[in-house]
Amino acid sequence: VSAGAQAKIVQALSEIFTEEERTVFRRGKNSKPHTTARNASVSDYLKATGFEAVLGYLYLTDNIERALELVKKGIALAGMEI
Repeated sequence: VSAGAQAKIVQALSEIFTEEERTVFRRGKNSKPHTTARNASVSDYLKATGFEAVLGYLYLTDNIERALELVKKGIALAGMEI
């Protein structure tokens, strides 16, 4: 998992998030991390944490389709397609 790649995905998805997803993202991003990233900036690490919070929220609310949609769109919008 790459915090830098996840941060790029979040940047690309910022306009696509619902209001609820934005709230979850902000809460996850603003949480105090108990660890630090070795290969990522603090900013990228916090954005990645927020994105992971959104995916976790969608998983727990049984909205896997939306999680997959965000990941696919984020990869495409960030220009990281294989």
